[in-house]
Amino acid sequence: MFLLLLSKFHITFAGMWLISIVVYPVLKKNILYNKNKICGKKFIQLYLVFANLFGMIGGIGILTTGIITVLLNPYYGFFQFSANHWLTTKQILMVVLLVILAAKVIPASKKIRSLTGPGFENNEPVSEDVYTNLNSLFKWNLIMNIIVLINFLLGITHYLF
Repeated sequence: MFLLLLSKFHITFAGMWLISIVVYPVLKKNILYNKNKICGKKFIQLYLVFANLFGMIGGIGILTTGIITVLLNPYYGFFQFSANHWLTTKQILMVVLLVILAAKVIPASKKIRSLTGPGFENNEPVSEDVYTNLNSLFKWNLIMNIIVLINFLLGITHYLF
């Protein structure tokens, strides 16, 4: 019963990550279309809040529920290359996601936040440094979204292997 409930939470957290695949391109388009406009600044702030909220909740939820599931299920294990290749691939991709997050996404987000501090809503134009860091963040979020989609597809199709 507990594993079933845990599985439901795991799927919910995966859904939170999958939502970003749809939302990120829309926010990116609006940020770039409204470059140096007040509403563009609002989209930048929304992008950062959305990325933090859904990224942290979804990522931590997936990681936690995945680890607990592996620990409680005797058929699974961590990085078992001889069995459950789909799960080992998912675990490796999760490590890659965590490295990208720590090395690229968090530093870029912090840099953007420092450049868009208090007074960001006023009529001053947004510095090119913000857009340079945003372009980096867009690129890394796209890479992460592709990895998340691959992980999701491995999770829902593993019974076919």
